[in-house]
Amino acid sequence: MLERLTVRDFAVARAVELEPGPGLTVFTGETGAGKSLIVDALAFVFGARRGREVVASGAERATVTARIAGGPELERTIGLSGRSSARCDGQPVPLEQLQATGANAIDIHGQSEQLGILRPSVQLRVLDRYAGLEAEQATVARLAGELRDVRRRLRALRTDAHSRERLVEQLTFETNEIRDAALAPGEDEALRREQSRLAGAGRILEDVAAAEVALEAAPTGEIAAAVNDIASRDNQAAHLADLAAMLETSATDLARALRRYRDTVEEDPERLAAVGARLDLIARLRRKYGETVEEIVAYLADAEARLAALSDAGESAEALETREAELRARLGLAATGLSHARREAAGKLVAAIAAELEHLGMGGASLSVGFGCEDDADGVPAALPDYEVIGPAQEAMAAPGEPFDRAFTEMGLDRVEFLVSFNRGESPRALGAVASGGETSRFLLALTAVLGAAAEPRTIVFDEVDEGVGGRAGALVGAALARLAQRHQVLCITHLPQVAAFGARQFMVEKQSDGARTWSEVRLLSEAERIDELAAMLGGVSGATRDAARELLAAAR
Repeated sequence: MLERLTVRDFAVARAVELEPGPGLTVFTGETGAGKSLIVDALAFVFGARRGREVVASGAERATVTARIAGGPELERTIGLSGRSSARCDGQPVPLEQLQATGANAIDIHGQSEQLGILRPSVQLRVLDRYAGLEAEQATVARLAGELRDVRRRLRALRTDAHSRERLVEQLTFETNEIRDAALAPGEDEALRREQSRLAGAGRILEDVAAAEVALEAAPTGEIAAAVNDIASRDNQAAHLADLAAMLETSATDLARALRRYRDTVEEDPERLAAVGARLDLIARLRRKYGETVEEIVAYLADAEARLAALSDAGESAEALETREAELRARLGLAATGLSHARREAAGKLVAAIAAELEHLGMGGASLSVGFGCEDDADGVPAALPDYEVIGPAQEAMAAPGEPFDRAFTEMGLDRVEFLVSFNRGESPRALGAVASGGETSRFLLALTAVLGAAAEPRTIVFDEVDEGVGGRAGALVGAALARLAQRHQVLCITHLPQVAAFGARQFMVEKQSDGARTWSEVRLLSEAERIDELAAMLGGVSGATRDAARELLAAAR
């Protein structure tokens, strides 16, 4: 459980300290107040990549400290140079140690993290974790690795000596070239985004300046005053006054947002040149070794393994062929067993999700899990169907037929895909193909709740899980979060009062300014302050909205 979070000079958080406590903690505040800085700070201290742009204006460094109950105190600092340092209980440690601690203690469900579940590869790991099949999957991965290694050595052994020498020379050059480049997964995409931003920095700053001038010149106050005069003379025009007030507020918010954005943009010709040179290097490597950085890194691993195999000429082909046959049979049995266990677990997951969706007011929605495998002459024998769907109306699985040689990876034989139908009678489709709006938010929450019911207690963070959810469904989302919080510590950023009412405690994020600087503050609300904040979220503080806020709290409790 996260016991304390301290943030110093991180973006707009100049000095924030909070103690979330057990159960459900909610964070509210106006749009643009900086609510998501809590999620960003947590991601940073647990190892997420961030650049010097997170250092507050005028500060030399940003520091985030997280105290884990019964565990270590983690600290991460980043300076204007872009270099970061990590500490655990005051001692310098590699960043990987913070990442490992985070993996064991916290799940962060921001927008990008939630979208991860839309990828089939992630869905397969989720299913294994839900079913407790990590050990079985690790066995399959080990056997697959051994089989591939034996096959590589066999290929190398069958290569004549002259060809082997030429190949050793070629592989040595290739491995050295790739290793010297020190590539990082996803680096090319990040560099291209940075290059685009740096190249357009001058024009962006010009556009920002033009927008600010236009906003300053816009007579929004005069417009609002004129419309208020109209409304004072005609009760039927009251809605026009509301729209005029929104126009004035929106113009003010946009001006502030433009100033904040302007502060994040800078022209840096030296960095632009360095990024271009780095991209040129990656482009040369891509032409030789793969379409993506990940493929280049995979090529390096394969080349290193082939090089090691070529250096070992003391083995006999006959012994390796015997070992290959043995591993192929063992892998086929282990992978088939894992596939059957996954299908059984999928049926339980489908039923559990159905129950949780019922609680969330989505009784018409359902999850199905599709399983597929492919033929491969170099695969392993397995008696599995080409494609099978485990759904709500799933009957007993068909008896295994004749085994075929199936393609395998370290994850086994299966291609797994979560399929969803949001309405009765609709054919299930891939989750990634139908993901949108409030229904998806609730569906992903149901999935998190079901997976969390079997997981060890930890901290779960949601960044606006109620995105696209209305007030009526918001109460159901709040109740689901409260149920999840009975086992885990849950932190939730929300814009819905119906969700916020379910929090055991509520923090408010407010933006402050002294005219020269702007910063965000986070403070724990008292009961009376909480009623006022919920009333404001309901549309404005008044006697009626305060009464409604009290009713929300009473209903939630």
